[in-house]
Amino acid sequence: MKSNKGVRTTLAALTGTLLGVGSLSLGVDSATASSVSHAVAMLGCLSQRMVRPSSYTLGCGSGTYGITNVRWTVWGQTAARGNGKYELNTCTPTCSADKNVAYRATFVANGVRSTSGGMVYESLTIDYLKDGHDSSVTWALPPF
Repeated sequence: MKSNKGVRTTLAALTGTLLGVGSLSLGVDSATASSVSHAVAMLGCLSQRMVRPSSYTLGCGSGTYGITNVRWTVWGQTAARGNGKYELNTCTPTCSADKNVAYRATFVANGVRSTSGGMVYESLTIDYLKDGHDSSVTWALPPF
């Protein structure tokens, strides 16, 4: 009876090589991929998990609100904090005219809940200065 030791050794080496190549092609190592998959996320409009997104669309369907140029200073298990721009479509004269205004803003995501894909933030509070006045809005994050 032949030994399968040589076949097992070859398969183990091949598996290790494929894992290494896969990590290189994605630009992440397995430790980073693992930590990102377990991080709390924001769900996008199509239920995709987003960890530390640099931009995010609010008001799924309308596309008239969003945050851009986001730099997250904290991304934790209970809350995330960042700053960037809060962009709004003024809908002047119509929403399809895409006349946008942007405000410097700070963001706080919180209210963590469990989903089948992992932990996600439930809401995003945006604080910004509009016409010299402090303004704030809180958005419920998908799924609603």
